[in-house]
Amino acid sequence: MSKKSRQTISNFLKKKLIMATPPDVALQRLGQIKGAASTWGPGLTGVDADRAMFLKLGSSEVLDAFMTNCVFKGKTRERNIRGGRSVAFPITGKMSARYHQPGTQILGQGNNPSDINQRVIELDALMIADAAIYQVDELMNFYDIRQIYTTELGRSLAYEYDKRVARILYAAASNTTEPLAKDPLNAGRTGQLIDLGDNAATFDAKTRQARGDMLVDAIFDARVGFETKDVSIDNMYAVFSPDDYYCITQSSRAINTDFNGGGGNGTIAQGETAKVAGIPLFSSNHVQQPAYSLVAGDVNPDYAQDLSKVRGFVFHRDAVGVVSLLSPSLQLTGNEFRVQYQSDLMVARQALGMGQLRAECACAISVS
Repeated sequence: MSKKSRQTISNFLKKKLIMATPPDVALQRLGQIKGAASTWGPGLTGVDADRAMFLKLGSSEVLDAFMTNCVFKGKTRERNIRGGRSVAFPITGKMSARYHQPGTQILGQGNNPSDINQRVIELDALMIADAAIYQVDELMNFYDIRQIYTTELGRSLAYEYDKRVARILYAAASNTTEPLAKDPLNAGRTGQLIDLGDNAATFDAKTRQARGDMLVDAIFDARVGFETKDVSIDNMYAVFSPDDYYCITQSSRAINTDFNGGGGNGTIAQGETAKVAGIPLFSSNHVQQPAYSLVAGDVNPDYAQDLSKVRGFVFHRDAVGVVSLLSPSLQLTGNEFRVQYQSDLMVARQALGMGQLRAECACAISVS
């Protein structure tokens, strides 16, 4: 084949390649839900559906941070609602049994009809945690600032959740009001306060093992009090401040193999104790709190408590009720906000309320 012929064929093939339209690539768009794509065009609507999963990622990070940092979550009686502003929890008394006399009528007179009551828990105002990020700052930044902010927003909601549960627990433990008719059958349905017998300075001056031994004794005293009031040991928890939790870990009674059958309850090396008196132990930075005054948005006056002397709580899940209208979630601003402020606003939010349910299920351990 001549050189001219080869050149002619080459030019022909080049023209064919240029004229041929390559097929569109079937992209796997990770942000789409069930393959629902955006309608390509100008503006935010052209990419909204393609980014749907990315927005959910922010909400997921908030929820994950909330669950990771929330110690009291899952340790209360929870009720999710859709519609309404409050939930009523019934309180029923104990029933008595008796022998039936042959020939007599059974008319339901064996029990007091006043042995029933209710606790009503109202929703607090919407709780939010928000942050706005200037777009230019985000573009210049060398790390993923949004993930950090969403994590911190979720953590802030978790901390407020735990603080409020702890205050309600203390209110329940301090409650001396009988919820039902005070007869021999239903008397004593009040809270339990255990005083360690030392003021804070004297208690903290003791060795960690001595403090741990005193706290272990207090947990056993709490369990005795619960069983005296017929409170079930199931779904019971003990939460202490970190310092006192690790004092319990150093108590010879909590991890001594002579007491615990081979050290299965924890070791000094592990730095943790699983149970004391059959009650699981947890640590929280929100057991001790300074005196709290109600702020706008607080509905329950029981939030106003002074937990400065509290070292730990032992409680059954029925001590506190939580009503949730809106679980922790994240909202992101739309295009109008971005244009007007050149920023992205992130808002983490939750709507819930808390209150006492059964005071006899709560015990607070405090210094004098």
